[in-house]
Amino acid sequence: MLAKFIRFTMLCLLLLSVNVAAQTVTDFNKQSTVNKPYFIELYTSQGCSSCPPAETWLSAFNKQTALWDKYFPLAFHVTYWDYIGWKDPYGERAFSQRQYDHLNAKHIGQVYTPQFVINGQEWRGWFDRKLGDVLSKPQVDVGELSVAIQGLQLRANFENQTGNTSPLELHLALVGAGLETKISRGENRNKILQHDFTVLKHQVFIEQVNNANHFAADIEPVTLKDWHATRYAWVAWIEQKNRPIQAVGAWLDTQD
Repeated sequence: MLAKFIRFTMLCLLLLSVNVAAQTVTDFNKQSTVNKPYFIELYTSQGCSSCPPAETWLSAFNKQTALWDKYFPLAFHVTYWDYIGWKDPYGERAFSQRQYDHLNAKHIGQVYTPQFVINGQEWRGWFDRKLGDVLSKPQVDVGELSVAIQGLQLRANFENQTGNTSPLELHLALVGAGLETKISRGENRNKILQHDFTVLKHQVFIEQVNNANHFAADIEPVTLKDWHATRYAWVAWIEQKNRPIQAVGAWLDTQD
């Protein structure tokens, strides 16, 4: 009897581990810890000659065991470099506007590329190669975020422990890694650029009026063949006054 119970328990644990690991575009379920993560935004462009080294630094987060737990690196490609002759295929005006929103909220002093914004605050340490200081500060407890996607239905809940009652927004991004582009014009002409953590799609949702901290919405359909990434991830995060405070994410199983 005991042997049967042990076998049953082991089977349940195995099924549970498979379910946790097998995140997909249309079947995603993640819950954060209560700790505030490091949410790292890079504003970049294929038309900017000083951006590739910054993207290489961001790509190093692929080796972090705490990726999608403690560290959430995202690259937003802006469009205001397109005028010099090369249109960035990953650039979106909305991403440029997000950078200007940081400026208007006084999170940054000016707009430029490459620019890092960590947890809603401009970070110039990359230029001075002071890389560890900002990522070693203890993070406070802010509350758990749980996000579930089934088909095109999204459900999320944030257990707010910040003490701040300002309205919340839920952001959802499809992120691509292993992207490669051969550049024929502009400052990076004749180069082959590699990209990781590139935001491909971005949606914003607001709280349900009758259920604060809860979100329920339809997401836009996703067709992965529109891009040529080697890996994809869903990343969802909570913002309050344009500052990210909690996030979840995971690489997706895209095998047929």
